[in-house]
Order: sequence, then C-alpha cells, then structure tokens
Amino acid sequence: MGTHVSGSGYRGHMPTPDPQAAQPDRPGPLELPLADAGLHRQDQQRQRPDWLDHVWSLRDTRVLSLRDGLAPTCDHRLVLTPAAGPLPETAVYLGSFREDSGHLVAVSLSGSPQGAAAEAEMPLSAETPPAHAADGDHLEGPAADAEWLDLRDVGHRLGALDAALLTQAVAVTTWHRSSPHCTRCGHRTEVRSSGWMRRCPHCGTETFPRTDPAAITAVVDDAGRILLGSAYRWAAHRYSTFAGFVEAGESVEAAVVREVAEEAGVEVDDVRYLGSQAWPFPRSLMLGYLARTSRPEQARADREEIRDVRWFTREELRDEVASGRLWIPSRSSISRALIEHWYGGPMPDAEEEPAG
Repeated sequence: MGTHVSGSGYRGHMPTPDPQAAQPDRPGPLELPLADAGLHRQDQQRQRPDWLDHVWSLRDTRVLSLRDGLAPTCDHRLVLTPAAGPLPETAVYLGSFREDSGHLVAVSLSGSPQGAAAEAEMPLSAETPPAHAADGDHLEGPAADAEWLDLRDVGHRLGALDAALLTQAVAVTTWHRSSPHCTRCGHRTEVRSSGWMRRCPHCGTETFPRTDPAAITAVVDDAGRILLGSAYRWAAHRYSTFAGFVEAGESVEAAVVREVAEEAGVEVDDVRYLGSQAWPFPRSLMLGYLARTSRPEQARADREEIRDVRWFTREELRDEVASGRLWIPSRSSISRALIEHWYGGPMPDAEEEPAG
C-alpha cells in the first residue's frame, strides 16, 4: 500500500486543518476508494448453470480482462470490451451496473479457473471509437495504448465502479488460481455458480472465495498525536498504521488491542470501528479502527516486525510527508484513509518516492 513522494514534488502551502474539525472523535464511516459502488452482484441469478452463457450472449455485456492481477487502463479508467467469441473457461461473473442489464464479466488471461494452461482468447480491442460507458466511470474502445496496472497502482485513481470491479475481479480470480483442489480430499474441483463456487466431483465438498479479516488501527493519544510504525519489510522511510489478522476465536476489537500491544508496545482503550475495505492481496478484508491510549510513553517497536514507532502532531506529519522525508500509504489504502481521518483532510503528496 504505497504512494510516491519526493523532496521536490510538493507545491505550495498545505494548511493544517482546523483542530476542531480534525478531532479523532469524529464519527465514521470512512470514505474508502475501493468500497463497493452499488454493483448488483445478482447472487440468485449467478447460481443458474446457464447464467454465464446467457450473459455472454448479450449485446451490452462488457469484459474486464486480467493478466496476473494486472488490468488494462486508459486515462484512469478500466478498458472494458464487448463479449465476443466462445465463453472462456476463465470467465467469472461480476455483476451489473444497472438492476437487470449492463452485465460485467472478468476473464483471466493467465490461466483457467479449471487449471488449464491455455490462455483465453480475449482481444483488447473494439470496432467502436472510445466512449464513456453509461455510468461514466470506465472506457471502452481501442486499447492499443492501454497500460496494464496493478490495483495498488491505479485503485485510488479509478472511479467508484471501476475500483469496485477491479477489487472484486482480482480477489476472485486470485482465489481460483490458488485453490484448484478440494480442501477435504485433494481432488481437482469444478467451477460452479458463474465462478463463485468450486465443487469437488469426488466427495461433493463445496468451497467459496475466502476472506481473511484483518484489523488495521490508527492509534492516537490525549494530545491529539498519531502513532505510526515502520515495518522491516518496507523501506525505512515508510510509516503506516498498525495491522494484523484476527485469530481464531478472537473478536476484532480484541485483535486491535493485541496487535497494537505486540507491535508498538502500547495499551489502548476506547476502540472505535470506522469502516472496512476489501484488500485482495490475496484475500483480506481490512476492518479499520481508531484506538486511544493514555500511556503514550509505552510506545516502542517490537524489533521483530516493526523497526521504529513515532508519535506525530499534524504539523509534523504534514511537513515530513510534503518534504519527502516520510512515505505514507497510497490513497487506495484504508491506512491512508485512517491517517487522513485523524488529520482532518487530505494529506499532501509529492511526485516521486524518495530513494533508499
């Protein structure tokens, strides 16, 4: 979950938000860029054995092609193409952007949900000139100049529907690639429910796309500061909020308390839920929280996952990010949304990631 900053990219003065408007007690929900944008998933219809064949034959069906998690984009929009030719084995139904029409299908170009090695034939072109789709969020037409990008790179620049489409498509196609065999007996499973279930022909076990809940937390103190940490798996100049998976038998709130104590040494209370966002790398659901501590002096890095923890005032964090000395997560991440919720508005960005 990264962004690009440099010492020269920041332009002008970014004022600190009004402290009264930036209180961490402000209620949610967070405004999250990858949240579901009213896409109709058609759960009942997609269970029909003939649903994908029917949808593929419709004139207004559009296809999102993926290659190893990358999607074609142009001018910060997904490139969608009309359905053409035989239905690919890799096709997964995503939903519709209207109640009963405008269907959307994802097709993986790097392998089949069935496990076949042959690549699906899905040309990224269309005979019509580029035109905005009915919802104004994506683009269709010639794609010779399309740029294939990862959700991390482009998610925060996409419109609401495109971001939701790409998040869902990456999540379900990744599941197909990683889970082709039965969890009970090990036999290869068969795709059902328009790509949303796999059934074992040997023992009958049915499996569905898995989502792992993870708690992600902005920690603040009574002075209005925020605590951020730098993990060993990142560059030393990158700081973020604290996150960890919810363990078996554990509530999310308990996971917040445990993870913050483990990673940053701080005891927190007054844990408040702010919103959630799917993060399909590979299958997380990030549950965002704000937690307060009255013991900021406890803060210390665990030296296993976290190399350093630091308290920031709003002015300190703004200045470090604007100067390029510090790197915070990109606008596509819930971590960035938590930081900006505390800050009281958008944080400055610079143009390039600093060296090192």
